[in-house]
Amino acid sequence: MQKSKRVIRLLLIMMLAVFLFNVHGTTNVQAAKLPKKLYKLVKGKWYTQASSGGYNIKFTKTRVKYYDRQTNKVVYSGKIKKVKKIKSGYYKGRYRIVFKNANGTSSFINEDKKATSFNYFDGASGYNGYSGSASIAQGKW
Repeated sequence: MQKSKRVIRLLLIMMLAVFLFNVHGTTNVQAAKLPKKLYKLVKGKWYTQASSGGYNIKFTKTRVKYYDRQTNKVVYSGKIKKVKKIKSGYYKGRYRIVFKNANGTSSFINEDKKATSFNYFDGASGYNGYSGSASIAQGKW
């Protein structure tokens, strides 16, 4: 009788552990951090190249923050999901910064060594969904 009570307790503890892992363990996804070298290039003020409207942008180590140009208040803050160094193409020092935004997942890719501008793409990979007006350049504000 004593042995069966232990087995039942052990099964209950295991079921509780599985439940807690499924509830808490899989839903909390950590943000990716920008590498130091890339963060030095992207910290500062950025702006979207849209002629009307548009946003001012700042990067933190784990987020991309969009500011309204008129009020200078945060409109959206997207979590950086992944940072990948691109090793192909003409310039091999490019980075793809993948982040979650209001419409799903998007990415920025720098096209020059000094990272003075980033092209915007819908999605986390490839070059589909390019938007010139959502691409960003350094300065202004």
